[in-house]
Amino acid sequence: MEDKKVRLACIASGSGTDFESIAKAWKDGWIPEVEEIVLISTKEGVGCLEKADKLGIKTHVIVPVNKELPLVSPENDATEILKRIDLIFLVGCIVRIPILLIRRYPMTRHLSIYNIHPADPHEHGGQDMYGLAVHEHVLNQILDQIKRGMKTDSDRFYTYPTVHEVTPEYDKGNPLLRGCVEISSDIITELVHGGGMNLEDLSERLQKHVLPYEWQILPTAVRMAAKKISEE
Repeated sequence: MEDKKVRLACIASGSGTDFESIAKAWKDGWIPEVEEIVLISTKEGVGCLEKADKLGIKTHVIVPVNKELPLVSPENDATEILKRIDLIFLVGCIVRIPILLIRRYPMTRHLSIYNIHPADPHEHGGQDMYGLAVHEHVLNQILDQIKRGMKTDSDRFYTYPTVHEVTPEYDKGNPLLRGCVEISSDIITELVHGGGMNLEDLSERLQKHVLPYEWQILPTAVRMAAKKISEE
């Protein structure tokens, strides 16, 4: 019997480059397990909506209340959207998802939810750990290791963008797919010896360095998650 095709919703809050990596791969036929993709944006007028429009992906805007996205609420159409969804990927979503409410709601036979975290979520995750805050935490950990003599600035350092399951606790879900990205030596040198760049500047450089690796692993992670659902 042929495996069932999966319907995917991506939830984003910003420029949408992670979403775009999934949507382009799907458009190119590289994610055959997925039948349909929709984008849910938590903000009006952001880049993810423009990217979805260019790719012909259906979009919905659902603005959060008190930093929590009201995915099942009579005040919006999210309930109807999610009745057709099997899989959710959080791709640059910076609001809390009421995961327990979603999983109790009788919308679909199965609803799996995953998040992309730009580093190891168990070491660099938790509440308010997203965007530059994550990369700054990675660099502070490296600087601490060097200052305490556990490593030297000539050692090789790595960061681990990870796709993981979403659970009620921030960043505690099981990993689905993890990348391994070497941090460039010039970032480490400037971190330790100065060079005129502050920690925020270096975090931005690390973010730009890691993002292309996120774009590589996300389509693969979607395929893996979709296959798990379609083969159940």
